[in-house]
Amino acid sequence: MHMVNVSLITPTANRSHYLPVLYDCICQQRAVNWEWLVFDDTPQPDAWMMQLAQTDTRITYIHSATPVSIGEKRNELIERAQYDYIAHFDDDDHYAPDYLRVMVGNLVDNQADLIKLSAFYLRAPTQNFLGYMDLTAKTGHHYILNREEIEHVVFHEKMQIGADFIVFYGFSYVYRREIGLRYPFEAVSFCEDEFFTKALLKANCAVITMPDTDGLCLHLIHAGSSSRCFSRYYLPNHLLPIIFPNYREIGK
Repeated sequence: MHMVNVSLITPTANRSHYLPVLYDCICQQRAVNWEWLVFDDTPQPDAWMMQLAQTDTRITYIHSATPVSIGEKRNELIERAQYDYIAHFDDDDHYAPDYLRVMVGNLVDNQADLIKLSAFYLRAPTQNFLGYMDLTAKTGHHYILNREEIEHVVFHEKMQIGADFIVFYGFSYVYRREIGLRYPFEAVSFCEDEFFTKALLKANCAVITMPDTDGLCLHLIHAGSSSRCFSRYYLPNHLLPIIFPNYREIGK
């Protein structure tokens, strides 16, 4: 794949400790040219981000002193993006160096409108839990990660995970900017990813998925997480530095 230009968008609030770590992930991305756009509605602007935006021309930092929904943040960042491809880089997740190379490469090769992960790795630091979530597994044993606790459930034929569940979890969305402009996000802070992708499917846009079998992304679950995750598998923690050697844990 030739070098592709990608705009990375990050809506954020009250998570300044995550942003330098995410910037490290971005700087390690291979085989793409990138810009990083951040929309922050923390009451006070982030001094580190302001300084970074002044010294690195690839960074755009937007601050609002009044609350803004996540959907509205995404729309504003897409409007300001200058490249043809958009990648969500959520403030609290870990993206391995080959993440963009693989995701954008598959999007371009398949001439798709949007690509996302259908299976991915999970980390809940508080519970010291490492798992793997397979959105295609509608039945069977699952671990429910809900902020501070882990529960167990067995889904069966009469109680399956929803058939459209695979479109959720926007942390791994990569798509053509034109699509983001045509189908803006709802002005909400919960399920905006679901509404967005369902609009694309209704319009018969080319939405494709792929499982993470190479350690491309680690989705973090913590007290500030907005949604539950259903991990299909529990993995031994000694695999964490093997699968994600560049991952740095930020407290528990």
